Amino acid sequence: MIKAENFYVVRTPLLPVDTTSNLAHPHLAQHIRQLLQIPFFREAIYIASPELFQELEKWEQGHEDDKLLYALYRYFLRMSSRCTPYGLFAGCATGAVSEQSGIRLHHYRQHIKQSRLDMNYVAELVKAFTAIPEVREQLLFYPNNSLYKSGSRYRYAAYQLTNKFRHYFLTAVNASDYLDAVLHRAAQGATLKDIRNSLVDEAAGITEADADDFTEELLQSQLLVSELEPTVTGEQFFKRFLERAATLQHTGDWPAVLHQIQSLLQDQQSSIDAYRHVHSLVKSLVPDTSVKDLIQTDLFVATVQNTLSQRVIDDITAQVEQLRKLIRHRPHTDLENFCQAFSRRYEEQEIPLSLALDPEAGIGYGHHLGHHTDHTPLADDIAVAAASTPATRPVNKLQQFQQQQLYQCLRNNSTEILLTDADLDAIQEKEPSPMPYSMYLMGSLLGASAAAIDAGDYLFEMNGCAGPSAANLLGRFCHGDEHLATQLKACLDREAAQEPDKIFAEVVHLPEARTGNILMRPQLRDYEIVYLANSQVAEDHQLPLSDLMISVQQGRVVLRSRKLNKIIVPRMSTAHNYRNGLPVYKFLCELPLQDFSGNIGWDWQLPGGETFLPRVRYRNILLSKCTWTLDKKDFPDLDSSKSSLAIFHPFKTRWQLPSHVVIVEGDNELLIDTAQEAALQLLLRQLRKSGTLTIQEFLGTSENCWIEGPDGRHTNQFIIPVHDAAAIPKDTTATDTRPVAASSPQRQFMPGSEWLYLKVYCGTRTAEDFLKEALHPLAQQLTDASLIDKWFFIRYTDPDHHLRIRFHHGTRPDFWKTVLERFYAAVQDFSGKALVYRIQTDTYEREMERYGETTMALSESIFCYDSEAVVQMTGLLDEEQGEDYRWQLALRGTDMLIQDFGYSPDEKTAFMERIQQAFFREFGGEKALLHQLNDKYRKEMRKIQSILNPHDDERNGVEEAVALFRQRSEKIRQLLHQHGPLPEKAALLPSYIHMFLNRLFLANQRKQELVLYHFLSKYYASQSAIRKQQTTTGSIHHIKSIQYEKEK
Repeated sequence: MIKAENFYVVRTPLLPVDTTSNLAHPHLAQHIRQLLQIPFFREAIYIASPELFQELEKWEQGHEDDKLLYALYRYFLRMSSRCTPYGLFAGCATGAVSEQSGIRLHHYRQHIKQSRLDMNYVAELVKAFTAIPEVREQLLFYPNNSLYKSGSRYRYAAYQLTNKFRHYFLTAVNASDYLDAVLHRAAQGATLKDIRNSLVDEAAGITEADADDFTEELLQSQLLVSELEPTVTGEQFFKRFLERAATLQHTGDWPAVLHQIQSLLQDQQSSIDAYRHVHSLVKSLVPDTSVKDLIQTDLFVATVQNTLSQRVIDDITAQVEQLRKLIRHRPHTDLENFCQAFSRRYEEQEIPLSLALDPEAGIGYGHHLGHHTDHTPLADDIAVAAASTPATRPVNKLQQFQQQQLYQCLRNNSTEILLTDADLDAIQEKEPSPMPYSMYLMGSLLGASAAAIDAGDYLFEMNGCAGPSAANLLGRFCHGDEHLATQLKACLDREAAQEPDKIFAEVVHLPEARTGNILMRPQLRDYEIVYLANSQVAEDHQLPLSDLMISVQQGRVVLRSRKLNKIIVPRMSTAHNYRNGLPVYKFLCELPLQDFSGNIGWDWQLPGGETFLPRVRYRNILLSKCTWTLDKKDFPDLDSSKSSLAIFHPFKTRWQLPSHVVIVEGDNELLIDTAQEAALQLLLRQLRKSGTLTIQEFLGTSENCWIEGPDGRHTNQFIIPVHDAAAIPKDTTATDTRPVAASSPQRQFMPGSEWLYLKVYCGTRTAEDFLKEALHPLAQQLTDASLIDKWFFIRYTDPDHHLRIRFHHGTRPDFWKTVLERFYAAVQDFSGKALVYRIQTDTYEREMERYGETTMALSESIFCYDSEAVVQMTGLLDEEQGEDYRWQLALRGTDMLIQDFGYSPDEKTAFMERIQQAFFREFGGEKALLHQLNDKYRKEMRKIQSILNPHDDERNGVEEAVALFRQRSEKIRQLLHQHGPLPEKAALLPSYIHMFLNRLFLANQRKQELVLYHFLSKYYASQSAIRKQQTTTGSIHHIKSIQYEKEK
């Protein structure tokens, strides 16, 4: 159930909506000149565009400029109609939910301006400041926080400046003892002198000149960065820069000039002359400074009253709750592709995030790998389709509904589709898409007055309801509104409390300096993921790239902090288009979307080409406005000398256009009064330029604007933080971190240690022969002779198919010599026939993040018992029917393994449903796939029921194979009994099952797992239903017998 928080933010333009009604042609210039007599409006235009203001001053001196006139006209249209904050054109105010609605604005002179230098210019100032040799020697330097080691090289992101804008690229340098020493010395921050001295003291043969040259090279290559790298969270960067500069020596006039700039920008009485003075001060420090975009300003609107009725808020959210039925599953293509590629390459391994996203050493982001082609009858007839394009995607229920409704509107000459609850039920997807706990609801509240709204006479023009957090659109305004910051932080704390075992961490990254203007926000979360930016939180609350590990568990990406041993949930508490950013940044911002489908709203899914789309409404919620698509060909007189009113009139009449519309370009809207010549000139100019144009009805006219100021009525847009009041803390069992031992066991075993690790490269069929003809007898001999105490194998493809075999002996350090000698003898027949083409020894690295430090040895023993069972079973599978028996035995072996861990029948049902759903989502989760899986289950149902029934073992001819599973079960149960309680079994068992199936299946393991888990989930569910029916029937018989006895 969607419920609102007790605060909201209202956004409103500087001027009342009727301001432009007097700007009628041919008196446009006169009216604009009158508006420009007001200093505050002139200041607003200067901040928006100093260059245009210079032309304005010429125009006021008598230089006629029609192009300038219409540019000013557009500005005043925006200042009186569009709510999106931009300089002084529009601002925001925080309000409270109360008993009654009422919003009244103070005069604009009482609004609060928060002005600051554009981040691009702050970055330029810092660059010039840190280039002063005496200053640079006093600063601390750190390693670039994008740095990570890949093999014998360090890789990191650096940037080049193009027209003063940062453009990042990935680069690499060779590792060396000298570089390692510098990075170690600078890890906690070091001056350049300290770094040079450490090189001279610790590295033989390094002179002071050598150290100086080497350090300078590291600075130029951006391997070392200064403490004055930009920040986007916490205290504003310019203030931090000013405070640090004041503590340094040999800085000349810098501190005084910076302080003067700060004072001028903080003065609420600052004027255009003050901004020009700021420009001259900046130029005194950095001569090559333009006036363009120099000042960034946010406007915080002063209000006499600012409340919304709790009743209205509840009414709106209750209606939005019903509209959840409109949510459609929207694939996050890059994330899903990455998830699949990761699983194919690394399976359930956990690896450093930096390695996974490395386009050379890892898989990159969104990179595809090939599929196997071996014969696997369990899965070969299951088609996993690639994502279809919109042109080929089948028509869904929503599209059918939209087409029918549009046809009826056109036939009946109607302009509105009124949705009913029955409509919503009919078009709802069978499985509703999940929503995040924390979201924002955005839209305009339209009504004649506050009293009318409280009486329920209103429309809420909904712009969207989305997440993954309420902070997405609010974070950037917290710097100028402490009350908003306090409220929002409390809201985020409640969000984090929903998953207390995880860490919600803010993504801190500066893609390029100018974006810092919208990325700046206070510290809203306790932890921060820091990437190519600075953080002001304590070091133990910073999560650098090098600390983050990644795995894919049950089709979901899991991010973990090594030092905290906690799952990390990245969050971005400001609105920024990250899609063209660096892979790491894009990945971190998209990762929260893997659990959610997106926006509550109306999305027209028609083929296109419609001239008109009607309004869509559900009760008081306006989901979509009347929309028209204009095309040049519909305006035969477009290039004639006729007035704009005459040119536009035929189209306006034919399509019954209202008096006010807006031109829509992306998220930009420009108000057009269709009765005004000047406004239509703007519209037709744009149509001539672009060829087509989209316009929508504008409902924010004066009679629908209830927010009042001294100068008239203002349009509005609300951002209302909401949450799912029905949410309960999530079950994180599937992705919990594994237990950590008091003293960590050894992770890495080199050749010559207690673990011998061999890779045998061969084809999949050769591998099968090798297992039963060579490895099985060898392992038995080595075990009988006490040359090994455990061993196990897995099948792997990276990229070539091979077997990975590990032998262990805990007390004989030289055991590997004898084992290796006998192993080579056993493999001789295969290598002599060129069936095995490569054998390698390697370092065994335990996957302790996956299997847990306290349960790693136990897991290796289970792998041993499982490997013994599987290699013996390979000898029972003949060529003709072997593959059919293989998947049936996989079912039985999985079922018995689940029982070994003490699961009850109902627990087995829930456990398998969770795994099945995870794999189903991994493979796209499409209905077509579900139909195929269900069809295959029906086809194979008798075999499934029979193989899972022990009474049919003799008839099925699987007694010998099942006996091997029973031997495995006896050993595992004894092991678990010796180990004691295993509370983390729900996290470990899926991996044990996965590894069992990896050993048993020849190839296409994950696809076969998908089918097998579906079979077991369906079978367990049917058995559960039978049990419930029997229980109900038994209860009925018992009641009837009691009644019978009473009647007697």
